[in-house]
Amino acid sequence: MLNQFHNSIIGLLLFLVSVLLLFTLSLNWANFKNLYKIEEINIYGTTFFDQSIIKEKSDILKSYSIFEKELKSYKNEILQLDHIIDCKISRRFPSIVDITIYEREPIALINSNELIILDSKGICLPVEYCDLSLPILSNFKSNPELYPKGSKTISTNVLISISIIKYTKDNFSMIYDNISEFVFNEESEYEIILKNGKTRILLGSQKLEEKMKYLNSFQEALQEEKFLTDFKYIDLRYNNQVIVKET
Repeated sequence: MLNQFHNSIIGLLLFLVSVLLLFTLSLNWANFKNLYKIEEINIYGTTFFDQSIIKEKSDILKSYSIFEKELKSYKNEILQLDHIIDCKISRRFPSIVDITIYEREPIALINSNELIILDSKGICLPVEYCDLSLPILSNFKSNPELYPKGSKTISTNVLISISIIKYTKDNFSMIYDNISEFVFNEESEYEIILKNGKTRILLGSQKLEEKMKYLNSFQEALQEEKFLTDFKYIDLRYNNQVIVKET
């Protein structure tokens, strides 16, 4: 009985070793024939930023086998880019790699020592890979230490501005698309300058989201007879009032 048990164990071990050996030989043969050499790389998810830097880095992978551990190293390299939140790399056998990028959402620009993109959470990003037309934050403090690259700005006023601009983009996209500048004026109040360069929208300093609702309601009330750009200024600083002056 004991010998029979030992024989069963030995037989099982021999079977597992044979399977492992066969698998190893198969991989070696496949590598010899370049069956698993990466031939196609697809990049998905680059909505806001230019994918050229990612493509440039990914082209190096074409010298690797699809089983190579370097794929993980490549992912870590991609995640070092400030404008990338996450990156998913998946294999499609025998020779295709899919790369899915999760980007930060650019919301506005500000000029410190250099031009900086701010994302929807106030993270400071380089402008090299983004050519979108974004609202410019004007008259804010420009001290470089307020805008550490790859980290959140420490300017409270800028964070407030980013929050209201993000809210406007999510809820009133037509207004967002028409914003040229978002200004922090000398009275410590917020203003919007539209892309026509003439129309100023005075928001004040309180209940900013509510003010954007008023502005949208005002725009809808015009019923295409007029547009926001037909006014020199639109003053929303007073409760339940919209004061305007036509151009």
